[in-house]
Amino acid sequence: MKKIVLIAVALFVVTTAFSQNYKTSIGLRTGSSVGASLKHFINQQDALEAIADVDLIRHDELKIRVGGFYERHFDVNVDGFALYAGAGASAGVHVAGLYSKQFMMSLDLIGGAEYKFNNVPIAISADWTPRIQIISNSGLKVPNFAITIRYIIK
Repeated sequence: MKKIVLIAVALFVVTTAFSQNYKTSIGLRTGSSVGASLKHFINQQDALEAIADVDLIRHDELKIRVGGFYERHFDVNVDGFALYAGAGASAGVHVAGLYSKQFMMSLDLIGGAEYKFNNVPIAISADWTPRIQIISNSGLKVPNFAITIRYIIK
């Protein structure tokens, strides 16, 4: 356990270089959910991301969700490529199914990889967002994968 904590702290402290050279991007995401993403870097490593999506894992339990994340990006010495991890929260409503018209809320994690193309205002990322749903149908929800394509605004 001490090694895991030490490695996590080292990753956050040692990583000072960053290869994503943009400030704000907006895009579409698809995977276990379909939606939109807005990402804004507050410094070279840290970003805030807002995601609004419709959960498509179970068509009989359709959900609409809005969430926000704080993300730390890590340079991996490949131009335009970075890994990231973070945490946040989301809330939404069950539109159909057993929990229809019920409010839901969760604590979320995010981890992924992002590539920003050279000379093109496009970034693409793949991520995993496991969540602990704490209101309505409580429990760990792990099958949340998505690919996002973003247009870089500035």
